[in-house]
Amino acid sequence: MLGLLLWFIGIAWGWQENVRPKMYVQYGLDDMLRFQGNASFVDHFRLLETDRNWLLVGARNKLYNLTATTLQENQGLDWFTAHEHVQMCLLKGRNEDECHNYLRLLAIKSPGKIVLCGTHAFKPMCRDYSFKDGQYVLDKQYSGQGLSPYDPSHNTTAVMVDGDLYVGTVADFSGADPLIYREPLRTEQYDAMHMSAPNFVSSFGHGEHVYFLFRETAIEYMNCGKSIYSRIARVCKQDRGGPHRFKFRWTTFLKGRLNCSIPGDFPFYFNEIQSMSGPFEGKYGGKRHEIIYATFTTPSNSIIGSAVCAFRMEDIEAVFDGAFKEQAGLNANWLSVPSQKVPEPRPGQCVNDSQTLPDITLNFIKSHPLMDDSVPAYLGEPLLIKTGIHYRFTKIAVDPQFRTPDGKVFDVMFIGTYNGKVIKAVNAESTDTATKSVRPVIIEEIQVFSQKVAITHMTIHRRRNPDGTISMESGRLIVMADDEIVSLKLQRCYTDKIRTCSECVALQDPYCAWDKRKSKCVSYNSAQPIAYLQSVQTGVHPSCPDSKVQSRLPSKDNANHPPFVPSSSVAEPSIVSHDVKKSSNRNAKEFMRNDDMVKVISHNHGRESYDDGPRISGDESIPLYTVETLVIAVAAGSLVALFVGFGAGYCCGKKCKKDEEDNLPYPDTEYEYFEQRQNCARARLAQEQKLLQSDEATYAEPILVPALNKPLNTNSRGSPKPQIRKLTNNVIGSTNVFDSSPNNAFPFAEGPRDPYASFRSRDTFSSSARFTPQQQPLINGVNGHTPLDDRDTFGTLRNNKNIGDGFGTARSGKKVYL
Repeated sequence: MLGLLLWFIGIAWGWQENVRPKMYVQYGLDDMLRFQGNASFVDHFRLLETDRNWLLVGARNKLYNLTATTLQENQGLDWFTAHEHVQMCLLKGRNEDECHNYLRLLAIKSPGKIVLCGTHAFKPMCRDYSFKDGQYVLDKQYSGQGLSPYDPSHNTTAVMVDGDLYVGTVADFSGADPLIYREPLRTEQYDAMHMSAPNFVSSFGHGEHVYFLFRETAIEYMNCGKSIYSRIARVCKQDRGGPHRFKFRWTTFLKGRLNCSIPGDFPFYFNEIQSMSGPFEGKYGGKRHEIIYATFTTPSNSIIGSAVCAFRMEDIEAVFDGAFKEQAGLNANWLSVPSQKVPEPRPGQCVNDSQTLPDITLNFIKSHPLMDDSVPAYLGEPLLIKTGIHYRFTKIAVDPQFRTPDGKVFDVMFIGTYNGKVIKAVNAESTDTATKSVRPVIIEEIQVFSQKVAITHMTIHRRRNPDGTISMESGRLIVMADDEIVSLKLQRCYTDKIRTCSECVALQDPYCAWDKRKSKCVSYNSAQPIAYLQSVQTGVHPSCPDSKVQSRLPSKDNANHPPFVPSSSVAEPSIVSHDVKKSSNRNAKEFMRNDDMVKVISHNHGRESYDDGPRISGDESIPLYTVETLVIAVAAGSLVALFVGFGAGYCCGKKCKKDEEDNLPYPDTEYEYFEQRQNCARARLAQEQKLLQSDEATYAEPILVPALNKPLNTNSRGSPKPQIRKLTNNVIGSTNVFDSSPNNAFPFAEGPRDPYASFRSRDTFSSSARFTPQQQPLINGVNGHTPLDDRDTFGTLRNNKNIGDGFGTARSGKKVYL
């Protein structure tokens, strides 16, 4: 128990603080651009492609072409399923909502040519289109098996690299045949070593390889139970399959584990990857690197936690160049493969002609696709951690390498959640500094959808200028749910809500800076950085006038105190919705105002809170306890409950202690009991009366006694057959040999009966072959003694009329209560 307590305390200290946002935001109707598609049913939107200033969105029976900045619908495509396919889908047991054509894959083959695939009522189909005269023209239609999923709820990823389409999906109706496919190559079919019930997340091309990210059942964990691991797999672009039976199989498929965990002696893992963004090239840690970002969660039945981790491409490549993992036997451990067992050329290495690879290499990579090492997280820990059901991460979009007026570079993260929120966060340590540390800052929390709506897709879109450059001032965040699409600005630098330089800098938002000329907090323009004041790292700028706003950097004074939030700064909970009539906690006129619903939350005592405009309404509550306090309280409560339970059990046992005489023997031999017909329960509550010798119940165990008047056969082999003593044939009456009444005293015992006489007479029996005359049993009143009474007994021996054949029994005076 003490070890468990120490483990919890270690986790608590290693756990990142649940950082609170600087600002809570709920939008008014005029600022948030929304697109709802067909309001009569759920479209199940899926962002398929972004082409310059347009968004290509797959939906139910339709492809939407939307303008990214305004979400205006342009000319799209309608693709319905034939009636006979719908009827067949219904006959297979699917419901009517599933038996439609959900468009799930779009790839641009060349300028003006696209390939579009859909579920087509659980019979996947694909089409090639050409854009001519302002409209799409159908070129051909063909089977989409291996390109599009059957079920619209299945996760699928696809990427077009060098004119080839790479897809991760399932290839059968039941979803039991997952694969990574590029015509005509695929992964091994029904082989858990290659694909073990994967959920695909993303894919991208990099260098000589194409990478796939997914989560799957961990085959190396099977001997310990069942667990989900995050994976990254790769294949070579030049892979053309192998000879003979490897003709339609990948010869370079490898996969490894992504490690997103809280470090320590017992790491806490976030095992289930949910989304990915990148790769992004930039200056990280003082060097040029390529980074990918991903969101991870714990299992749904575990401690609810989410995290954002970053990975360097060079670390990923190092894992694939490292050792392989294998299991020597069915019940053996998974261990690293010795380097001398790895054949040449090395399995997984890109070659000019994969069809010339030897069989030893092909057989090895088929049985050893898993790498031994895991890909470590960049900086050694998650960049952001959130706990609680309201902060379960789904998607992530990253705006990389944004440069601030002071020359620092930051990657701004936008993270979607299951309850319709978008979290905007940044690592306060600049990416281009040599210092490798994590200091997360949550700039704002935006309630985009209803709290019951999960965010399914996100992307950052910036308009392209006529010269082809990207406009940094026109960035929009595109957020998708199953039935709604929202476009919003990347920043909220409001001069009517943030009035001082200190408040503007304290936001630590790379997009916002204090304009010295206008004396306003505005969106930063990189044209004249000298005119702006900003400090993302500390939240304090020396050139700003004195203000009550203080830095959020931890100090000795406030490290142990939770951030202070004025009671007026957090409004009552409400649900964000595009329908104004659904709001019950606010006046409808307040929602119709053009001002954004923004609230700046102070995090230190004495900070001012401006509350002129409409207040935000979030479900954020003031935390009463820290994680450390909760862990210690739970552990202490467990220990107290353990000791209290032990003490209560001990006292109860002392009070209800059994008497030594309550132990009954097991009736595994021919024992005889005399039952005491009394009220035993009441007798035991009162003072127990001492039983007389004649009232004692006795039991006997058989012992070997020599036959009467018969010499022992010392030459016989083995032990004599044990049997109960019997009387001779001339017995006048029969009696119970275990009877202890005074009138039936044992014949060869003079005076009071000794119940243990048989034990004490063993030596006599063994040393003498015959009984003495005084030890002879009473037969027909011989020697002047009274004969035995003829009466029946009702013990285990029943009527003992034939008692006595040369074997005696041992008696015990043990009291027995029945």
